[in-house]
Amino acid sequence: MQSINFEPVCIEFQEKIRNYFSWNLEDDEKILKWLKNRISQNISEWNEDSRRKNFEDLALRITSNDNFIVVGANITEKEIKSISDDSNIVVADGAIGAIISYRRDLIKNITCLVSDADGIPYIIDNIIDDLTILLHAHGHAKDNIEYVLNIWEKWEKKPKIIISHQTSKKEKDAHNFGGFTDGDRGVCLLHSFGKLTKNIQLMGFNSQNIGPWSGKSKTNLKSEKLKWMETIIMSLGYKI
Repeated sequence: MQSINFEPVCIEFQEKIRNYFSWNLEDDEKILKWLKNRISQNISEWNEDSRRKNFEDLALRITSNDNFIVVGANITEKEIKSISDDSNIVVADGAIGAIISYRRDLIKNITCLVSDADGIPYIIDNIIDDLTILLHAHGHAKDNIEYVLNIWEKWEKKPKIIISHQTSKKEKDAHNFGGFTDGDRGVCLLHSFGKLTKNIQLMGFNSQNIGPWSGKSKTNLKSEKLKWMETIIMSLGYKI
């Protein structure tokens, strides 16, 4: 296996946010351990070797391209239809629903889908069966992850899963790229591989409104998380 170097960004926010919401690091660690065990059971496409290959392919796809669009949950039909046919796209969870609804031809342009599995129902549409999915383990994600895995594993072609997490542990088969919410985590992913702010366009990012493509989420909690998303994004030099 070739050595793949990336430098996580904005990881300092992870502990700050856990403290803000009174969440426990142990819960994140527990779900990460559970997911690593769960995902390898009986599905060859999701075993450690396959996930390593998925990670290598993702790293190559990111480092081989210069410009990216990160699509968030407030994306509009007009914005989706304005995306060029040769764009490289990172999608935040339920925002995949906008692409499915308005520009299915852009599925092929998606570098990866960043998801903690609450982008239901959009992430269980089998049009995404060939996508690379950065599946995020955190302390409150277990039920949603179990739900989508039970669906995905029945598909003939299964998503190419890479496990991400938000702990300080070094894991050989799971990765912490930094950030906290799906949207800013997608941006942090690109920055961790050396992409620059000037080469990343954000579409559908809004800290004031819960986007129509947010999927399954608690409204009050989501509003608070969006404020943190904005803080992280601004720390990287973006304005939303």
